[in-house]
Amino acid sequence: MTPRAAIFDLGMVLSTPTGLYEGLADLLGTTPAAVQKGFWGAHRHSYDEGIADRAYWERTLPLIEGHTVTDLDAILPELVTTDTGGWQEIRPGAKDVLEALNERRTPVFVLSNAPRSFAEAAPRFTWAHLVERFFFSGLLGVAKPSPEIYVRVEEELGLPGEALWFVDDKPENVATASERGWHAHLWVDDDDTRAWLVREGFLT
Repeated sequence: MTPRAAIFDLGMVLSTPTGLYEGLADLLGTTPAAVQKGFWGAHRHSYDEGIADRAYWERTLPLIEGHTVTDLDAILPELVTTDTGGWQEIRPGAKDVLEALNERRTPVFVLSNAPRSFAEAAPRFTWAHLVERFFFSGLLGVAKPSPEIYVRVEEELGLPGEALWFVDDKPENVATASERGWHAHLWVDDDDTRAWLVREGFLT
């Protein structure tokens, strides 16, 4: 019998950013709103696909209104640490879901569009023991919703799409996973995710 695995996106699905924009705003000398707008600007997808930390911030700073940075290299390590740190805590409801899956010996994985720096930080997440493996787009060199990233996960796990249950908050990522034969669910909230996993026979 082919084993079944549960795969979760990180940002918004498991973790809602905590102090991310405020922390970056302090470093950049501007407002959280200005940071948030530039942070998700034209270069984040390239960052998720593996460009270096410095390249991302060098391209992104001009998009952040009011920043006061004069020496990027001096604050770059703190920018990276603040970025990864803003996503490292998962919500209690999401943690409950992962713990319940672990109790039932269901393999749990994370598939996230995130820079290479997240791969270095993830083993230190307080909940990392609940995940068998993290797949970060920055290391894979390709990001969702490209079909290639789903193929890579299938190959790495040695499992077909029909053995994978996937939760993501972006419709385009869910759509591509479904086209690959994955059982894909659009995230709404933690209770909705748990209810879906109950319907799919993972939890009771």
